[in-house]
Amino acid sequence: MNGKSVSKIIGESFGEFGNLWAKILASLVLSVGSMIGLVLFPLFGFFLSYFAMGFLCIGQKKYVLGSLNNKNLPVETVFSSFKICVQAFALKTLIILYSLLWSFLLIIPGIICLLNYSFASFIMAENEGTDAFTTLEKSKNLVYGYRSKIFIIALFCLLIFLVCGAIGFGITAIIGLFAVLPVWSIILIILGLAIIGLVLIVLPFYEISMAKLYFEAKSNTLKPKRKTKSA
Repeated sequence: MNGKSVSKIIGESFGEFGNLWAKILASLVLSVGSMIGLVLFPLFGFFLSYFAMGFLCIGQKKYVLGSLNNKNLPVETVFSSFKICVQAFALKTLIILYSLLWSFLLIIPGIICLLNYSFASFIMAENEGTDAFTTLEKSKNLVYGYRSKIFIIALFCLLIFLVCGAIGFGITAIIGLFAVLPVWSIILIILGLAIIGLVLIVLPFYEISMAKLYFEAKSNTLKPKRKTKSA
């Protein structure tokens, strides 16, 4: 496999984490917060939130890519892809539909399907005129050779999440040496720290590392292949 090793991608992502953390977190809070706000809308809240999920995700990816390219984009860029809301809605719906269909057959094909479409939102963020089917096909081609790296990054993020939960468990164990804690409070502390770690560390890091991997995959695809001399 060509390109940087997954350990180097993770290391570079941590290097960018300090500079981009506040920006990426703000974009995530704005996009997810908007979807949660729409869910609370009377009668059709769920459908509005589901419809908005597509273009909010594309806009958020556009903001992440711009931040990594040192572009001073406003955080309102999250809403900038509303003009392609239909294509974005179709893209998210197809990803969910294909992943569910493959998962019904076997878990492994469902995971592979999700990995194949890992770059779809990034691709549509950079090519807003592209339709959903073409975007999925481009993502599948671009991901080829990078599935293992994407999977390792996802496992690494899961590990960080579990470590945050383990820290919460350690805190409850220390408190338990001096006082008896009810079960609900133990669960609340463990889940609370795990969720805080997910929001403040895991999700921003995942966004940065996936964007960097996308740039690497795209740059390697654009590189001209060397011609081998025939014997």
